[in-house]
Amino acid sequence: MHSNRRSALGRALTMGGVLAVASTVAACDSFVDVENPSQLEAEAIDPARDAALLSLSAYQSFIAAYGDLAVYSAWFMNEARVGDTFPTRNEFGRRDLSPLSNGDLGSRWGAIHSTLAFSENTIRKIEAGGENIDLARVYFTSGYVMLLQAELFCIPTILVSEEEAGGPLSTVEALDVAINRLTRANAIAKGLSGTEASDIANASMVGIARAHLQAGRKAQASAAAAQVPANFVYNLRHLDDPSNRGRLGNDIWSFSEARISLVVPPEYRAMADAGDTRIAYTDMGRPAQDGELNFFRQAKITGWGSPDRLASGLEARYIKVEADQNPAEMLAFINERRAVGKQDPINTQDMATLKKELMEQRVRDFWLEIKKQGDWVRNPESVPYILPPGDTYYKGGLGPVRDQTCWPAPDTERQRNPKWPGYSTD
Repeated sequence: MHSNRRSALGRALTMGGVLAVASTVAACDSFVDVENPSQLEAEAIDPARDAALLSLSAYQSFIAAYGDLAVYSAWFMNEARVGDTFPTRNEFGRRDLSPLSNGDLGSRWGAIHSTLAFSENTIRKIEAGGENIDLARVYFTSGYVMLLQAELFCIPTILVSEEEAGGPLSTVEALDVAINRLTRANAIAKGLSGTEASDIANASMVGIARAHLQAGRKAQASAAAAQVPANFVYNLRHLDDPSNRGRLGNDIWSFSEARISLVVPPEYRAMADAGDTRIAYTDMGRPAQDGELNFFRQAKITGWGSPDRLASGLEARYIKVEADQNPAEMLAFINERRAVGKQDPINTQDMATLKKELMEQRVRDFWLEIKKQGDWVRNPESVPYILPPGDTYYKGGLGPVRDQTCWPAPDTERQRNPKWPGYSTD
């Protein structure tokens, strides 16, 4: 995906014709009309004139990719069952992804890297225009894309220049790139006024805390999380535009309403049946798309225009409690969240028990929000409802569950990236 790049900016701008941008601010949920968008090439960019267009477009590319990643991560993590006939999608459910033949894996890699390339190129093109909301927004976009790449993919990478891909990074190196971008977004946004700037500053701090925790740096994670207001919520907004739902609509809803292949598993249905309103589903009384599983449709996302929660003060509190490892504080927080889920309080000081219960509550609070995969890598003994390797898959004839914990880079990266080990044009 990194070779023969005419212009990452120009190509991304042609993806949807006239671009539509979903902002974090409700008043900005509108179309951004662009004159001759297909003609906007990198060499013709005016940083002052085009900064808003480019940063909003990069941001919208992230929004468009986010829900899709959420669906595939949900299948991979057994947050949802694969009610789909595609073998490549059942490979996600079985955690047996082939880098050679899984086209869905390649598409997820392509979406995250085209958004990253667009964001990084935009930063280079508009940074000379000064520290403004457009620059904060695109640093924020790049930072969160890198954070998700580090959590989902086994071998992340990043763009080195407008025309050149970088080689493989370690997970920690990728997390540090994310921290760098989000720190810059936070610093710029804190120097600006307005709701969007404040939201970017706080959401960036959540991302910084999340990345530090994933990297094992508990003190830094706690310090960053402590700066986020407890009632803060940052949503990625979607629009219900029937002519462009693929780019503007909520992808979780798409797999719940159009493709009907995102099936709520029995473990999560049991939570809802016991009164936990953080998990919601509807028995549709019909088979899923595959004709095999009964279609239990999630009811957390309720339409094409439903938002996706990206970051929150609640997540920051979870990060701080996990990082601080204080048994009394962890117990109090767990019981607070158990009360939300209509569960009785527990009483223990055993850290192993508390860690498992903390992850249980995270699973419930952040269902379908692309957090469970990172949690599992970080706490493999504590995160619940993972299908064990070697178990029989819940759909017959497809083989057992395998042992992958992250998504491999597709073989196309080896074929197209000269800095990749084993690079080959064959």
